[in-house]
Amino acid sequence: MSFQFKSFVTIIIICTYIFLTIDTVAAEKVDLSSVTAASYVLMDADSGKVLISRLPHQKLPPASTTKLMTMLLTLEAIDQGKVHKSDRVTASQKAAEMDGSRIYLEKGEVMSLDDLLKSMALASANDASVAVAEKISGSEADFVVQMNTKAREIGMKDSHFENVSGMPSSNHYSSAYDLALLAQYTLARTGILQYTALKQHTLRNGTFPIYNGNKLLWRYDGADGLKNGYTSEAKNCLIATAKRGRLRLIVVVLGCSMRGSQTSDATNLLDYGFDKYAAANLVPGGEVCGTVKVKTGKVKEVAVVLPDELNAIYAKSEGIHFTRRQDLPKSVPAPVKQGQKLGQMQIFANDKLLKTVDLIAADNVERLSLPGRIIHMHWSLKLILLLIVSLFYARHRIRKNGGYWNRPKTRINHFGSNHRDYRY
Repeated sequence: MSFQFKSFVTIIIICTYIFLTIDTVAAEKVDLSSVTAASYVLMDADSGKVLISRLPHQKLPPASTTKLMTMLLTLEAIDQGKVHKSDRVTASQKAAEMDGSRIYLEKGEVMSLDDLLKSMALASANDASVAVAEKISGSEADFVVQMNTKAREIGMKDSHFENVSGMPSSNHYSSAYDLALLAQYTLARTGILQYTALKQHTLRNGTFPIYNGNKLLWRYDGADGLKNGYTSEAKNCLIATAKRGRLRLIVVVLGCSMRGSQTSDATNLLDYGFDKYAAANLVPGGEVCGTVKVKTGKVKEVAVVLPDELNAIYAKSEGIHFTRRQDLPKSVPAPVKQGQKLGQMQIFANDKLLKTVDLIAADNVERLSLPGRIIHMHWSLKLILLLIVSLFYARHRIRKNGGYWNRPKTRINHFGSNHRDYRY
């Protein structure tokens, strides 16, 4: 929705000073020199700020971390009502013939879309990925077109997909930064964690158990996703996320040559992030940030709120000065819908813009009925008429009493005889 701010601007400045002391001994235990990944990124999930990285934009084979994009598009299709979790999906010949990690689908086998999503998230099943793509787009090739379109939308400039599974292909690549962006986007817009946080699941009426390949779920406090991968070309790869307190971090490690090193590398990077950073709550979700008048509404004004709580990352070793500024119009016309964008709030950290968020209407405001608008207009006209009469009467009294209006005019001629200026 487009929104133009009026000339009236409401500014609220709230300053928060946070001074915390980091445990330097704990920080020294994090030895990043032991990280063997060819490329990595540690990102704040809320702001997208990169906290530390190595060759973040290097194009590398992503292996089965590709399936995070496949899952994103599937979850979006569910949210849009194009498909449903309970839909029954029939495996094609192509799906049944997939190599690598799989759940051994047979041609013609029927499985729910929900179980296929869990098979991708936990077992990294290539056959499930193809079956889902064919269900949503008709073919894997058409689904891949959507993957590359979505990648451009997200801002993944160093990525190109050629399949839905991550199987080796000459023109199939991504980067640690792009995959971190993908994770941030997916976390913010879907319920991906209901799948990636699962440690195990059973298929085929409880006869076929599958287990999550992301070992951080068992070993790291706060870990709840996202996707691991391996091919001989890509080596060990991992996109992971963990949350402690208000701080959620995303870590991507690519090209880890030793088995299990993707887990240890991700652990070291997450430890680094949680040792050095924390997140502060700036504004609670649902907080009323002001009111806006509603023209011709059944109520005269509507409360404006922040839809979600607002957190911001800061370094524990530094004092951070947060300020916020909100811009609201004087008034808006009725009707107003609950959740309608009415303004914006800007958050600054140490006088630098951190983020801009929308402010929305807390309630619906219906427009006055036609009789109500007529009555409203009637009273407005009465007030205007009363004001005119009052001014006329006041001027009449002043003139009658020989006041200001009866002062003699002084003629001033600055521009010759053709221009006259009278001052009172």
